[in-house]
Amino acid sequence: YRFIEAADGPTALFLIEEEKPDPIILDIMLDDPDFGGLDICKELRSSGNQTPVIFLTVKDRAEDPRFLQRAFSLGADDYITKREELLQIENGMGIPPTEYLESKSDVEELLARIQARLPQSRPAVAEMRERSFGDSLHVDFDTGLVRVMRESGWEEETLTLTELEIFRLLADRRNRPVGRIQIVDTVDREGTMTERSLESHIHRLRQKIEPDPRNPVYIITVQRIGYRLRIPE
Repeated sequence: YRFIEAADGPTALFLIEEEKPDPIILDIMLDDPDFGGLDICKELRSSGNQTPVIFLTVKDRAEDPRFLQRAFSLGADDYITKREELLQIENGMGIPPTEYLESKSDVEELLARIQARLPQSRPAVAEMRERSFGDSLHVDFDTGLVRVMRESGWEEETLTLTELEIFRLLADRRNRPVGRIQIVDTVDREGTMTERSLESHIHRLRQKIEPDPRNPVYIITVQRIGYRLRIPE
């Protein structure tokens, strides 16, 4: 891999827009205390950028459930830990991501995590007109038409634009949790949606796509984070 680097938030956002990297490794501790890794991730997801984001942080922070909750709620895909002695380096520019790790096995883990997050073999849902999710759900992304298999047989529903955008975002993430904040920031163009009203949209969406809305098998609640779309193999 070729890597590019940025020491602050604005520079990172500019380079991401210009270079369009495959994965993004975000260090929590940037030179700019007012615009750190979490802020960059939130800005990316709010603008609709779905490039895989892997956070780089020290072990103590990675073991803090509050940090993980915040990171995943903003749209992080994964995280890795770095060598703590590098925290003493005032300027880490020029250090490739693999130098932040402790051993060869850490480097191999990073590369494996990157490879697992790359979407190169999985076309984006946004590019598909119609898609099947298991044997019981078919969605037309052009019209919002849904066909779902229930006890009485196949039934048709039509998603609203907001419901379709929520479903598209969850489908693009493929079995990974999407934070409530990220969903609101990505879908709500009018600035009127709240996390509470999002719950209402999710409820109505489940009523339309689930074989049994009382026992959802597709849209799964991830406690303290948000939701994920479970896609059967």
